[in-house]
Amino acid sequence: MPSSFRFGLTLIFIIFPLLEIAVLIEVGGLIGFWPTVLILIGAAVLGFIVIREQGLTMVGRMMGAMNQGRFPLEPMLDSYVLTTAGFLLIMPGLISDAIGLLLLVPPLRRLAIRWALGVGPEAPHPPGEPPNARETRRGPARPIIIEGTYERVDDDDKPGKP
Repeated sequence: MPSSFRFGLTLIFIIFPLLEIAVLIEVGGLIGFWPTVLILIGAAVLGFIVIREQGLTMVGRMMGAMNQGRFPLEPMLDSYVLTTAGFLLIMPGLISDAIGLLLLVPPLRRLAIRWALGVGPEAPHPPGEPPNARETRRGPARPIIIEGTYERVDDDDKPGKP
């Protein structure tokens, strides 16, 4: 396995839970045990609500995009990120809850999707932007037409060949 992959697994499965525990201990010491538990329970309930709502609306959003003649990638990615936010909210820990809450904010969610996809500012249709938004800024899109002539040359037509 590549060392960067191992490092990523180490970070996810060992270091991240340790950071979650350390933050829980610190916050529990600052605001008390029961308020910390109530925050975790409230975040988990919010996570369940987000996941349930995404399950109900994802298909409708995808069908709506297809009815408008668009590829349903944007609503699908948006729903997946919202579902991920729900799972992060369900996980016990304040760091994962904070990340989950940030993913619920639409501009931050679109930014996270663009970052994950490696989409630059000149992407044809970034998530969250209608497909014709760039056309209105630059004028109507025109097809690229390349004109030219051609001549077919076969090996049999070359001089010096029998």
